[in-house]
Amino acid sequence: MLGARMFPSRLSARLMLGPKGIPHSKLTMLNQIKFIARFVAISIFVLLLGSYLSAFATENGFYFGLSLGQSDIVNPEKVDEFCATAGIVCGDEEKDTAVQGIIGYQINNYLGAEATVFDLGEPALSTEAPIAANATVNVKGGTLSLLPQIPISSIGAIYGRLGAAGGEVELVAEAPSIPRRESASETGATILWGAGGAVNLANATIRLDWQRYAFNETLALAGVDVETPDINVYSATLLFRFPKK
Repeated sequence: MLGARMFPSRLSARLMLGPKGIPHSKLTMLNQIKFIARFVAISIFVLLLGSYLSAFATENGFYFGLSLGQSDIVNPEKVDEFCATAGIVCGDEEKDTAVQGIIGYQINNYLGAEATVFDLGEPALSTEAPIAANATVNVKGGTLSLLPQIPISSIGAIYGRLGAAGGEVELVAEAPSIPRRESASETGATILWGAGGAVNLANATIRLDWQRYAFNETLALAGVDVETPDINVYSATLLFRFPKK
């Protein structure tokens, strides 16, 4: 195997251990317990916040829209580790285009709820020397989130975002001229957070938005565990309100 040829001592030491020297079975259980505890804590907070804000005077209605933005890798060192395990040298960071389809409900002036489907594109690390090579991070899935808001008169609002995201994370490292290609993927869920600002028009809203996706999944490549990187998304969104009868 490629990983065994290039990293024999490292691979043999880690075949039965995770990245922190913990057996794989125990590491998986610890990760699951940590995720469940974090998800439950955030869910309770979101429910309490939603219950509190829903008591205010309402200006409600459904809306839908499309978001277009840019995705980038928050911690490229995790992708570098994946490249090294695959026997490929990766280089500078490259951003990519992220797209989201949105449907939501404005509960009142202070709270909204949204569901989205997203494709974060393929942010990457790439180089042309000594040989052309790149490593891409592919993330696709959906989200559910609450948007607590502070209205600014009738002009618009500033808001936060708190929810959950689920989907598939895939890392691909390749050097076509050799040729060499290694990939690994995992399906998971994470807490989603972000913030932004909105400007209201006659029957539409324009938003500028930041979101952080941190799946924290562990991918196995040639017997070595590599963590998935976090992804930032900066986007512009156009929303349309459903007409009221």
